[in-house]
Amino acid sequence: MPEALSMFRSPLASVAVALVAATGIAGCGLVGASQSQLETVVVGSADFTESQILGEIYTQALDAKGVEVEHQPNIGAREAYMKALEGDNPSINVMPEYLGYLLEYYDPNIPDTSVPAVTRQLGRALPQELETLQVSQATDEDAIVVTQETARRYDLKTIGDLAPVADQLVAGGSPEFRTRRAGLAGMRDVYGVEFKDFKTLDAGGSLSEKALLSNQIQVSDFFTTQSVIEENDWVILDDPKDIILPGNVVPVIRDDIPDRETVEETLNAVSEALTTEKLTQMVKSVDEDKEPIDNVAEEFVQQEGLG
Repeated sequence: MPEALSMFRSPLASVAVALVAATGIAGCGLVGASQSQLETVVVGSADFTESQILGEIYTQALDAKGVEVEHQPNIGAREAYMKALEGDNPSINVMPEYLGYLLEYYDPNIPDTSVPAVTRQLGRALPQELETLQVSQATDEDAIVVTQETARRYDLKTIGDLAPVADQLVAGGSPEFRTRRAGLAGMRDVYGVEFKDFKTLDAGGSLSEKALLSNQIQVSDFFTTQSVIEENDWVILDDPKDIILPGNVVPVIRDDIPDRETVEETLNAVSEALTTEKLTQMVKSVDEDKEPIDNVAEEFVQQEGLG
């Protein structure tokens, strides 16, 4: 998550919440607990549509269970929102995340990309104050895409097929796409793909879409729950060497979160109800049909009996 997904478009939102001073935690025997605990459950979300939908679903589902909760959306990319979640002075204590991409943030050396292996490795890699809840079957992963015309012209079916022709091609996408495993860094190191140039655009957003359709770039990174791929009849290049990580949706919480038992039970129920198809449709409803995020989230919560 990806870093998903017209999407990644907003600046870092300011987050201001009250903090509770530490009160003899060590004396209570809670080794490793945070020195400063948020008074309420504060759900964060990143600056792309899908994360905001998930954050709003979490918020509405928790509110329906009587949890005092608020949603702080648009906190930027992973590098920003994980800092808001970690440490002794957090500004959020719940975050919707993507399994493999969160692991890569903490430990880029991932020898086994299966979901069970990634889940175990992530459990070891997370800071002691954080943990994941139930991993959803709903996934959203990077998709390295080209147009049908580009695929035919260069006979492209896999990412590796780019290697002999990449010096003729321009890639484009978010700044993160240039440096991450499921991006130019992995394409170079694993597949030997070196592009002629790279244009910094956005992550699966309108800038990348327009550049790809106008042939200003020939390769870009979109995300598998985006209907724009099917609508434009783009080709997703196969990834036989697994640089693209599992993008299963998973809630991340702090160990000092209020109403912990209810939070776990509620968010696990959300994960159980989510599917890739439902996630894709919700993103489409917001990005294309222009439905408000809170309405889309409310419909899901009600339909799935989470409210």
